[in-house]
Amino acid sequence: MGYIKDKGVELFKKAGVIVNGPNPWDIQVHNDKLYSRLLFHGSIAFGEAYVDGWWDCKAIDQLMYRIFKSGMVDFKTGAIRNLGIPFVDKLRLIGPLFVNRQTKEKSAQDIKYHYSLGNNLFKATLDKRLLYSCGYWKKAKNLDDAQEAKIDLICRKLKLKPGMKLLEVGCGFGGFAKYAADKYRVEVVGITSSKAHSDYAKKYCKGSNVKIINQDWRDIQGKFDRVVCIEMMEHVGYKNHRTFAKKIYNHLNQDGLFLLQSISISVSQIKNDPWVDKYMFPGTIALSAKQITTATEDYFYVVDWHDFTEDYHKTMIEWYKNFDKNWNKIKGDYNDRFYRLWKYYLVMCPATALAKTHHLWQVVFARIDSDKKYDRVC
Repeated sequence: MGYIKDKGVELFKKAGVIVNGPNPWDIQVHNDKLYSRLLFHGSIAFGEAYVDGWWDCKAIDQLMYRIFKSGMVDFKTGAIRNLGIPFVDKLRLIGPLFVNRQTKEKSAQDIKYHYSLGNNLFKATLDKRLLYSCGYWKKAKNLDDAQEAKIDLICRKLKLKPGMKLLEVGCGFGGFAKYAADKYRVEVVGITSSKAHSDYAKKYCKGSNVKIINQDWRDIQGKFDRVVCIEMMEHVGYKNHRTFAKKIYNHLNQDGLFLLQSISISVSQIKNDPWVDKYMFPGTIALSAKQITTATEDYFYVVDWHDFTEDYHKTMIEWYKNFDKNWNKIKGDYNDRFYRLWKYYLVMCPATALAKTHHLWQVVFARIDSDKKYDRVC
């Protein structure tokens, strides 16, 4: 145990983190079994140990930034480097090569796992429109402003005009759909695999020119002038990327535009972080630039590629502040372990943006057979 602890303390030190140190990003270890747990179970054990109360930190996003930036975590295996790669983590790289984890049936189960946690949780965490995606902070002073700036930017990039028919793939609680329909006077069809989302969105969008459908993306029907997908393609799965792109192509008019907003990753992966995959978003995986362009090749060409990765960090930190502030209002529906679980998610994930292992991109595509001129929106 002494050797394993010493090795763990040394690894943290190389990452600029002092165990039980004075800095806000220094980890405070309450149980020395943490080090052997990391050895045998990899990075998933770090999040699990936090939920179990084995360690704390005042600034978890800054702690995780240092861990990610130092290369202490192997993103492909989920192992802690120099502590060895657990056999179970090696197996993680094999299964996705042969099994489609994002079939219709499995996707429906995975979507329900996260989005059925209760609307009060999302109301306590998100902005007034319940937009569960990265905001745009260029001129915004608060979360509501950042989210409105984001959805208006999308509408302008899509060149929406009154009477157009717009498909939103993964419409969430309906915030974008209602905004686009009301302000830009377009007809919107929003689809979602989440019944919790569709039930809420139908009520929220009542009176607007919006139709909400509870269905899988593989069941899309009709033709559209514009298509938007805001942080939903992460649910599609790498084995389905090409199928997804072809589906969008087939349902988009020749001179139409397709906008993809995606949490993305620097190096192509086929399996998500093990903790996120198990406890937050089963079956999801961020796309690399290579995976995005490979999926869309022969169907689309890029007319605009916009990075606002830093906004990803800021948005999630604001979500955490809201959640923490409103915890007393909702804690009767959850427990203290859930508080630590949700907190870890909200402050760990944005650290990947600080470390530039993950990014936030908006990409605008035109169909490969379109020659319509596109004027870039700044």
